[in-house]
Amino acid sequence: MKYIRVWPVLFLLLGLGGCFSIKERETLSLPAPDIGKAHNIAGQKLQNFQEKKENAAQLPAVLGGVISSERWVIYKDKEQEEFEGNVSYDNGTYLFRAQYALSDRKKNLFTAKKQVYARKNETDKSYYELYADKATYQYSTADGTATANKGKRIKLIYHDAKGALVTALAQKADFNVKQKVYHLTGNVLVTHQDPLGKVSTLKADKISADQANNRAFLQGNAVVENADYRLQSQTIEYDGTQQMAYAYGNRPLASGKTPDGTFAIIADKVSAQTDTRKIKLSGQVQGWVVSEQINNSKANESLNTNF
Repeated sequence: MKYIRVWPVLFLLLGLGGCFSIKERETLSLPAPDIGKAHNIAGQKLQNFQEKKENAAQLPAVLGGVISSERWVIYKDKEQEEFEGNVSYDNGTYLFRAQYALSDRKKNLFTAKKQVYARKNETDKSYYELYADKATYQYSTADGTATANKGKRIKLIYHDAKGALVTALAQKADFNVKQKVYHLTGNVLVTHQDPLGKVSTLKADKISADQANNRAFLQGNAVVENADYRLQSQTIEYDGTQQMAYAYGNRPLASGKTPDGTFAIIADKVSAQTDTRKIKLSGQVQGWVVSEQINNSKANESLNTNF
């Protein structure tokens, strides 16, 4: 059984968090000359421009531009900045677009709505993309969300430097950058295409990943499959450190084909070594294989049953 690593697409969320945290710091510290040029806000008080200019020295070195929009308003008492209409930011590393954005300094919260797009470019030429209807980032706790409107799904894309492509669709994504924990919920589909064009997919009601501990959980109607194998279960757990995957709940079903024939087997629990591609089934094992010679064939390198 071949499994795919789900980390690349979940790294998109890490990129999103960094992008939003930079936006917030930027909206609170915009250099006066660029603000005046970009927004040309009639009646803006000189004092506000001066405050922005004085705070500009605190900007991280990575910033190379400012947020632009058709309308920009400062609510000084609320410590908020609001951007409307073709909101955008691009410093070469981070690219961000939306139709609306609000920076709330008191709440340490950045919110973007309507046609949200974010991209993070890596030095190795790989890059991450996010499409959503709404996204938020709480930069004091590093918590963030990305959501889609009813009937739609957010899209997360990872373009590997070597040509691999990972795409994830979900109704919602929650993440914490500091803890490196990510959750995709609602009709989740993750597709991985390697540089040779081979495709593998993950499906579940919810997919969670603990990047720090190299673990992932597929919960609810979970399915992992490629052109040759399919594993479906209520829950599928992946341990990247041990190179092991476990399926349990609602009698997992493993099916597929080998050079010697096809098979379909159910059991109380299914485990697989992702490096050796061996599958082990335990507890009331039932199923079939089409080849009469399969017990004496190379398929035994991939199928081991424990009754």
